[in-house]
Amino acid sequence: MIGLPVQTRSIHDMTKKTLPILVALLLGTFGTLVRAADPLLDVTSYHLRLESDLEAGSIRGSVVIRFQAPTETDSVVFDAGDLLIEGVEGEQVTGHRKAGQTLVVYRTGSSGKEEEIRIDYQGRPGRGLYFDPEHGQAYTMYFTSHWMICNDAPEDKALLAVDLVVPNDKTCVASGELVKRTDQVGRSVCSYRLSTEAPSYTYGFAIGNFHEAEAKYQEISLKYYSLNYTPEQMLDIFRETPAMISFFEEKSGLAYFQTTYTQVLTGNFYQEMSGFSTLKDAYGDMVLRDSTETNLISHEMAHQWWGNRITCKGWNHFWLNEGMATFLSAAYNEQRFGREVYLANIRSYQKVYEGIRDRGNDQSLVFESWASPSPDDRNLVYFKGAYVMHLLKETLGEEAFWDAIRFYSRKYAGKTVETADFQNALEESSGMDLDEFFNEWVYLKT
Repeated sequence: MIGLPVQTRSIHDMTKKTLPILVALLLGTFGTLVRAADPLLDVTSYHLRLESDLEAGSIRGSVVIRFQAPTETDSVVFDAGDLLIEGVEGEQVTGHRKAGQTLVVYRTGSSGKEEEIRIDYQGRPGRGLYFDPEHGQAYTMYFTSHWMICNDAPEDKALLAVDLVVPNDKTCVASGELVKRTDQVGRSVCSYRLSTEAPSYTYGFAIGNFHEAEAKYQEISLKYYSLNYTPEQMLDIFRETPAMISFFEEKSGLAYFQTTYTQVLTGNFYQEMSGFSTLKDAYGDMVLRDSTETNLISHEMAHQWWGNRITCKGWNHFWLNEGMATFLSAAYNEQRFGREVYLANIRSYQKVYEGIRDRGNDQSLVFESWASPSPDDRNLVYFKGAYVMHLLKETLGEEAFWDAIRFYSRKYAGKTVETADFQNALEESSGMDLDEFFNEWVYLKT
């Protein structure tokens, strides 16, 4: 894929077109997805069975949650959005109550031992799950707890099994890998299993009428879905996908860890999920007009390593997810389209950051709270974060920087991290003291 010819355009045009899209990516996402149901709760697995009524915009589900409870407590708390709880069962369960957008489950028994509960619920999600009956589609977008009872804390990673009940004529995609599709009278059950622990915000699915295209990268099956593009167009839109996987594998030192990677063009949002990503449907037109317009494809894919595999330990360290992915999309552009394209991306990120700074709104990339982030706060996480990654590369030097990124990625694969972990890994790999750099650029300490 690296040798494919590309359409040319000016650096100014790239910056002018790409930046507003990246801004749109973050606006309205994660604005209130901040409350950890219980920071001491350790969920080990979820098994969800969910049926959606596309016409009514409603769902009915049951989820079996295996978890270890905090010590010395007679209750555990899960995030539950506006869902209506129909019942909670479990050997240690003594009762439950809905408190705002949380579910409090009262229990007995010894803490520290794994327990299992089943929660039955229904609802009409006002966010997190979007219905498009006109086109016969439904798809999730962040805010997992508004369609599935869970612990929203990003540091609480868990295994996931999903059984989606869909009409026979619908295609479905979900986090994990498809293990079977069971056809019944009038409906089918699509069973997906995620065998690597992931945070709940990366759980999701898409249901609908889609055209499908397939490709391969080594042993990885690549699948592309869209209602409004032909298979041939989708192969063109996602022509960079194999090269991107190769690039991120090399930069992280980690092979992509699932057997499939799926990309879906639908709706009006962008999100990375475990094993697949969704991109705004109209974005495909932009890529077809200009084959170098791939920042969002690479951004979402980068999260399979930095965000999904290595996850921020609390939203106040969110820049480790988003600043890294934004920077990595520019780094891919440098390899694929040249140094000037990379520098144009970095200059656009720098310009956003300097505008925030000039307005007096600069602050530490490690937020005291992410409870009500402003648009400038979100821009800092993405664009100052990416600019800081670039400055780190300039400080360490090309070879030492990428060696350090590989060291960091391998060390924390499958784990959650804080900013101090990132700094320590860079220092351990490079042998450099980065306190002065982090104090100036990350923590804003004089």
